[in-house]
Amino acid sequence: MQEEILKLIELQKIDLEVLKIEKSMQEIPQSLKKVQKEKDQLIQKLEDLNHLVEEKKKQKDLFEEELKQEYQRLKSTQSRLIHIRGTREYQLLLREIEEIKKTNKQKEEEILKLMEEIENLEKEKEKLEKEMEKTESLFQEEKQKFDSFCAKLSENKENLLKKREEVAKKIPSNLLRKYEALKQKKGGIGIAPVDNYVCEGCHMAIPPQLYNELQRDNRYYECPHCKRLIYYKKIYIQEDSNQEENKSSLKEASLS
Repeated sequence: MQEEILKLIELQKIDLEVLKIEKSMQEIPQSLKKVQKEKDQLIQKLEDLNHLVEEKKKQKDLFEEELKQEYQRLKSTQSRLIHIRGTREYQLLLREIEEIKKTNKQKEEEILKLMEEIENLEKEKEKLEKEMEKTESLFQEEKQKFDSFCAKLSENKENLLKKREEVAKKIPSNLLRKYEALKQKKGGIGIAPVDNYVCEGCHMAIPPQLYNELQRDNRYYECPHCKRLIYYKKIYIQEDSNQEENKSSLKEASLS
Protein backbone atom coordinates (compact mmCIF):
# COMPACT_ATOMS: atom_id res chain seq x y z
CA MET A 1 0.00 0.00 0.00
CA GLN A 2 2.85 2.38 0.76
CA GLU A 3 4.06 2.04 -2.83
CA GLU A 4 0.62 3.00 -4.11
CA ILE A 5 0.45 6.01 -1.79
CA LEU A 6 3.90 7.09 -2.95
CA LYS A 7 2.75 6.90 -6.57
CA LEU A 8 -0.35 8.93 -5.76
CA ILE A 9 1.80 11.53 -4.02
CA GLU A 10 4.06 11.65 -7.07
CA LEU A 11 1.00 11.93 -9.34
CA GLN A 12 -0.39 14.74 -7.20
CA LYS A 13 2.92 16.60 -7.37
CA ILE A 14 2.91 16.34 -11.18
CA ASP A 15 -0.72 17.50 -11.34
CA LEU A 16 0.05 20.54 -9.19
CA GLU A 17 2.97 21.43 -11.46
CA VAL A 18 0.70 21.08 -14.52
CA LEU A 19 -1.92 23.24 -12.78
CA LYS A 20 0.71 25.87 -12.03
CA ILE A 21 1.87 25.86 -15.67
CA GLU A 22 -1.70 26.22 -16.96
CA LYS A 23 -2.30 29.13 -14.58
CA SER A 24 0.92 30.84 -15.73
CA MET A 25 -0.13 30.44 -19.38
CA GLN A 26 -3.46 32.11 -18.62
CA GLU A 27 -1.98 35.04 -16.72
CA ILE A 28 -1.03 37.82 -19.14
CA PRO A 29 2.09 39.68 -17.91
CA GLN A 30 1.60 43.24 -16.65
CA SER A 31 4.03 44.55 -19.31
CA LEU A 32 1.85 43.07 -22.07
CA LYS A 33 -1.36 44.25 -20.38
CA LYS A 34 0.05 47.78 -20.18
CA VAL A 35 0.97 47.92 -23.88
CA GLN A 36 -2.36 46.31 -24.82
CA LYS A 37 -4.18 49.01 -22.85
CA GLU A 38 -2.15 51.76 -24.56
CA LYS A 39 -2.85 50.18 -27.94
CA ASP A 40 -6.60 49.96 -27.25
CA GLN A 41 -6.67 53.60 -26.13
CA LEU A 42 -4.88 54.71 -29.30
CA ILE A 43 -7.23 52.66 -31.47
CA GLN A 44 -10.20 54.33 -29.77
CA LYS A 45 -8.66 57.78 -30.21
CA LEU A 46 -8.03 57.12 -33.89
CA GLU A 47 -11.58 55.85 -34.38
CA ASP A 48 -12.99 58.94 -32.67
CA LEU A 49 -10.70 61.19 -34.69
CA ASN A 50 -11.62 59.53 -37.99
CA HIS A 51 -15.29 59.89 -37.13
CA LEU A 52 -14.79 63.58 -36.33
CA VAL A 53 -12.86 64.19 -39.58
CA GLU A 54 -15.62 62.50 -41.59
CA GLU A 55 -18.25 64.64 -39.87
CA LYS A 56 -16.28 67.82 -40.59
CA LYS A 57 -15.82 66.81 -44.24
CA LYS A 58 -19.52 66.08 -44.63
CA GLN A 59 -20.33 69.45 -43.11
CA LYS A 60 -17.84 71.19 -45.42
CA ASP A 61 -19.28 69.43 -48.48
CA LEU A 62 -22.76 70.47 -47.42
CA PHE A 63 -21.72 74.10 -47.00
CA GLU A 64 -19.94 74.08 -50.35
CA GLU A 65 -23.07 72.72 -52.03
CA GLU A 66 -25.19 75.38 -50.32
CA LEU A 67 -22.69 78.06 -51.35
CA LYS A 68 -22.78 76.85 -54.92
CA GLN A 69 -26.55 77.16 -54.93
CA GLU A 70 -26.36 80.63 -53.38
CA TYR A 71 -23.92 81.74 -56.08
CA GLN A 72 -26.38 80.52 -58.66
CA ARG A 73 -29.14 82.46 -56.91
CA LEU A 74 -26.92 85.55 -56.77
CA LYS A 75 -26.16 85.29 -60.46
CA SER A 76 -29.86 84.89 -61.26
CA THR A 77 -30.82 87.82 -59.03
CA GLN A 78 -28.17 90.07 -60.53
CA SER A 79 -29.37 89.23 -64.05
CA ARG A 80 -32.84 90.49 -63.09
CA LEU A 81 -31.49 93.98 -62.42
CA ILE A 82 -31.36 94.88 -66.10
CA HIS A 83 -35.06 94.20 -66.43
CA ILE A 84 -36.11 96.32 -63.47
CA ARG A 85 -37.69 99.70 -64.24
CA GLY A 86 -39.07 100.85 -60.93
CA THR A 87 -36.73 102.46 -58.39
CA ARG A 88 -38.33 100.81 -55.36
CA GLU A 89 -38.20 97.35 -56.91
CA TYR A 90 -34.62 98.04 -57.98
CA GLN A 91 -33.64 98.98 -54.42
CA LEU A 92 -35.31 95.88 -53.01
CA LEU A 93 -33.43 93.70 -55.45
CA LEU A 94 -30.13 95.38 -54.57
CA ARG A 95 -30.85 94.71 -50.88
CA GLU A 96 -31.55 91.06 -51.66
CA ILE A 97 -28.26 90.83 -53.56
CA GLU A 98 -26.39 92.33 -50.60
CA GLU A 99 -28.03 89.83 -48.24
CA ILE A 100 -27.02 86.96 -50.52
CA LYS A 101 -23.45 88.26 -50.66
CA LYS A 102 -23.35 88.62 -46.89
CA THR A 103 -24.68 85.08 -46.41
CA ASN A 104 -22.17 83.77 -48.93
CA LYS A 105 -19.32 85.49 -47.15
CA GLN A 106 -20.35 83.91 -43.85
CA LYS A 107 -20.61 80.55 -45.54
CA GLU A 108 -17.14 80.96 -47.09
CA GLU A 109 -15.73 81.80 -43.65
CA GLU A 110 -17.38 78.72 -42.17
CA ILE A 111 -15.92 76.58 -44.96
CA LEU A 112 -12.45 78.04 -44.39
CA LYS A 113 -12.79 77.39 -40.67
CA LEU A 114 -13.82 73.79 -41.36
CA MET A 115 -10.90 73.33 -43.75
CA GLU A 116 -8.54 74.58 -41.04
CA GLU A 117 -10.10 72.25 -38.46
CA ILE A 118 -9.84 69.29 -40.85
CA GLU A 119 -6.19 70.11 -41.55
CA ASN A 120 -5.40 70.24 -37.81
CA LEU A 121 -7.27 67.00 -37.22
CA GLU A 122 -5.38 65.30 -40.05
CA LYS A 123 -2.09 66.42 -38.45
CA GLU A 124 -3.23 65.05 -35.11
CA LYS A 125 -4.25 61.82 -36.83
CA GLU A 126 -0.84 61.50 -38.45
CA LYS A 127 0.79 62.01 -35.07
CA LEU A 128 -1.42 59.35 -33.49
CA GLU A 129 -0.72 56.91 -36.33
CA LYS A 130 3.04 57.26 -35.74
CA GLU A 131 2.48 56.71 -32.04
CA MET A 132 0.35 53.70 -32.92
CA GLU A 133 3.16 52.21 -35.02
CA LYS A 134 5.56 52.43 -32.08
CA THR A 135 2.99 50.98 -29.69
CA GLU A 136 2.14 48.17 -32.10
CA SER A 137 5.84 47.34 -32.45
CA LEU A 138 6.22 47.24 -28.67
CA PHE A 139 3.05 45.17 -28.34
CA GLN A 140 4.32 42.59 -30.84
CA GLU A 141 7.65 42.45 -29.00
CA GLU A 142 5.94 41.81 -25.64
CA LYS A 143 3.53 39.33 -27.21
CA GLN A 144 6.42 37.44 -28.79
CA LYS A 145 8.10 37.20 -25.38
CA PHE A 146 4.90 35.88 -23.82
CA ASP A 147 4.30 33.44 -26.70
CA SER A 148 7.86 32.17 -26.34
CA PHE A 149 7.37 31.81 -22.59
CA CYS A 150 4.10 29.91 -23.15
CA ALA A 151 5.78 27.66 -25.73
CA LYS A 152 8.39 26.64 -23.15
CA LEU A 153 5.70 26.07 -20.56
CA SER A 154 3.72 24.02 -23.04
CA GLU A 155 6.79 21.86 -23.69
CA ASN A 156 7.28 21.39 -19.94
CA LYS A 157 3.62 20.49 -19.60
CA GLU A 158 3.89 17.85 -22.33
CA ASN A 159 6.88 16.29 -20.60
CA LEU A 160 5.02 16.26 -17.29
CA LEU A 161 1.96 14.65 -18.89
CA LYS A 162 4.15 11.90 -20.36
CA LYS A 163 5.69 11.32 -16.94
CA ARG A 164 2.21 11.37 -15.41
CA GLU A 165 1.04 8.69 -17.81
CA GLU A 166 3.88 6.40 -16.72
CA VAL A 167 3.18 6.97 -13.04
CA ALA A 168 -0.58 6.46 -13.48
CA LYS A 169 0.02 3.03 -15.02
CA LYS A 170 1.51 1.85 -11.73
CA ILE A 171 -1.56 2.79 -9.67
CA PRO A 172 -4.51 0.37 -9.34
CA SER A 173 -7.35 1.47 -11.63
CA ASN A 174 -9.98 1.74 -8.86
CA LEU A 175 -7.68 3.89 -6.72
CA LEU A 176 -6.70 6.02 -9.72
CA ARG A 177 -10.36 6.61 -10.61
CA LYS A 178 -11.08 7.70 -7.05
CA TYR A 179 -8.13 10.07 -7.06
CA GLU A 180 -9.12 11.53 -10.46
CA ALA A 181 -12.71 12.11 -9.33
CA LEU A 182 -11.54 13.84 -6.13
CA LYS A 183 -9.02 15.93 -8.03
CA GLN A 184 -11.76 17.06 -10.42
CA LYS A 185 -14.10 18.08 -7.60
CA LYS A 186 -11.53 19.48 -5.18
CA GLY A 187 -9.61 22.11 -7.11
CA GLY A 188 -6.88 19.83 -8.44
CA ILE A 189 -6.06 18.04 -5.16
CA GLY A 190 -7.14 14.44 -4.71
CA ILE A 191 -4.76 13.40 -1.97
CA ALA A 192 -3.33 15.48 0.87
CA PRO A 193 -0.98 14.99 3.81
CA VAL A 194 -2.06 15.26 7.44
CA ASP A 195 0.26 16.79 10.01
CA ASN A 196 -0.45 17.72 13.62
CA TYR A 197 -4.09 16.59 13.24
CA VAL A 198 -4.66 18.97 10.31
CA CYS A 199 -5.58 17.97 6.73
CA GLU A 200 -3.47 20.16 4.45
CA GLY A 201 -6.08 19.80 1.70
CA CYS A 202 -8.88 21.64 3.54
CA HIS A 203 -6.91 22.90 6.61
CA MET A 204 -9.42 21.36 9.00
CA ALA A 205 -8.53 19.28 12.09
CA ILE A 206 -9.33 15.57 11.90
CA PRO A 207 -10.52 13.55 14.93
CA PRO A 208 -7.73 12.23 17.23
CA GLN A 209 -8.82 8.61 16.69
CA LEU A 210 -8.52 8.97 12.91
CA TYR A 211 -5.15 10.66 13.35
CA ASN A 212 -3.91 7.71 15.41
CA GLU A 213 -5.23 5.18 12.86
CA LEU A 214 -3.62 7.16 10.04
CA GLN A 215 -0.20 6.71 11.62
CA ARG A 216 -0.58 2.92 11.35
CA ASP A 217 -0.55 3.32 7.56
CA ASN A 218 -2.37 0.04 6.97
CA ARG A 219 -5.23 1.15 4.67
CA TYR A 220 -6.59 4.07 2.69
CA TYR A 221 -8.16 6.94 4.66
CA GLU A 222 -10.39 9.89 3.78
CA CYS A 223 -10.60 13.31 5.37
CA PRO A 224 -14.01 13.52 7.13
CA HIS A 225 -14.36 17.15 6.00
CA CYS A 226 -13.20 17.41 2.37
CA LYS A 227 -13.35 13.64 1.56
CA ARG A 228 -9.90 13.71 -0.03
CA LEU A 229 -7.56 10.75 0.33
CA ILE A 230 -5.16 11.48 3.19
CA TYR A 231 -1.89 10.07 4.51
CA TYR A 232 0.34 10.63 7.51
CA LYS A 233 2.84 13.23 6.37
CA LYS A 234 5.82 12.20 8.45
CA ILE A 235 5.88 8.71 6.93
CA TYR A 236 6.00 9.84 3.31
CA ILE A 237 7.44 13.35 3.25
CA GLN A 238 10.74 14.41 4.72
CA GLU A 239 10.99 18.04 5.82
CA ASP A 240 13.33 19.84 3.45
CA SER A 241 13.88 23.19 1.80
CA ASN A 242 11.10 22.48 -0.69
CA GLN A 243 8.50 21.70 1.95
CA GLU A 244 7.19 25.24 2.30
CA GLU A 245 6.85 25.52 -1.46
CA ASN A 246 4.89 22.24 -1.63
CA LYS A 247 2.65 23.37 1.22
CA SER A 248 2.04 26.70 -0.55
CA SER A 249 1.10 24.89 -3.78
CA LEU A 250 -1.40 22.76 -1.89
CA LYS A 251 -2.97 25.80 -0.24
CA GLU A 252 -3.31 27.71 -3.54
CA ALA A 253 -4.87 24.83 -5.44
CA SER A 254 -7.14 23.40 -2.74
CA LEU A 255 -10.86 23.98 -2.36
CA SER A 256 -12.28 23.06 1.00
